[in-house]
Amino acid sequence: MALPPNYDLRAAVLRLIGDGRVHHIRKVIDGIAAELDVSDTDRNLLTPKMRRNKFEIAVESAVSDLRKAAWLKNVELGRFYITNEGRAALSRNPKKIDLEFLRANSASFRGRVSHARRHSPGWVKGGGEGGTKHNGIVAAIMAHVAGSSGSGGGTKAAHDGSLILLERARDLLKDEEALGHLTMAAFSGTLFMTAEGGTRTNLLLAFGRAVWPVIAHAIREDVLVSGCVACGQFSRPADNWVTGPAADEAIAQHGMPHWVGISAAPSADGVLAKATPRAVRAGSRPYVRHGMPLGAPLKRGVWAVNWPKLCVKEDGCEVEELLGIIDDRIETTPDNVATARWRITRQFCELALSAP
Repeated sequence: MALPPNYDLRAAVLRLIGDGRVHHIRKVIDGIAAELDVSDTDRNLLTPKMRRNKFEIAVESAVSDLRKAAWLKNVELGRFYITNEGRAALSRNPKKIDLEFLRANSASFRGRVSHARRHSPGWVKGGGEGGTKHNGIVAAIMAHVAGSSGSGGGTKAAHDGSLILLERARDLLKDEEALGHLTMAAFSGTLFMTAEGGTRTNLLLAFGRAVWPVIAHAIREDVLVSGCVACGQFSRPADNWVTGPAADEAIAQHGMPHWVGISAAPSADGVLAKATPRAVRAGSRPYVRHGMPLGAPLKRGVWAVNWPKLCVKEDGCEVEELLGIIDDRIETTPDNVATARWRITRQFCELALSAP
């Protein structure tokens, strides 16, 4: 059994604090575990580095999301109560509270998304018109909130999806020291990540090992992400923008894969191809060769982040949960284009999990 999805946890927290009393986070965690029938095994799961309890992190994240929506308010650290806005949301009797529900019912949450767009921290302003030149890797990841018009989302849905993904990515990757100087920002529906401070090979391998929780989070939240990672020179002339050869290549390639995942651009693919197979496949096997349908003819397979295999190694049974979510998307998504992307993603999962 896997941990409950984020949208179930948010709804359960809101129901639990709906009595108007002040609640302590420890009591909330215990109450949610009882209400959602979380097993002792799942309650005791630890993060890969054995530092924190996964279930506690998930509940704290749900509480944080409700706080951003102004549906609960702290009286002191770890103690909070439901607000009038929270009672109004609870009166709608939501079976689940996903990102779509948060955006539709919380002006505060929408305002935070707008603020994140205007003030994307973590970027170093460069000097001069083009900014200081850097050397490393650039990843460009499109994010479409499924259920909107078009192939998984329109301009606004893509914009909101990238900002929300940015916020969660910062939490998930904040301790990844192997990525050296890591920066993130969102612009026009795309999440950008840059990393420098090591060889291109080591940065690419570290990126592959680190980014899988971001993909897993997107799948849970019904956000279609397709990305590309490139390596070379880049500049940061603005707080939320990156330019240069590596950025241009990543941007040009990031919308081509018709699936949910992250592929290597030609520059990164070349670096990985020159690395020894043992280096690319060692440890948690961060990349796998694939030939998934792209928006342009593909002469040969390219390297892609092997997130299904990483889930198995780092998170035990989580990959089974994600496969179940993907199967559900295939059956229930009304958008034919989005359904096709989920089908291709399912095929990639089978390929990745069966690869040696």
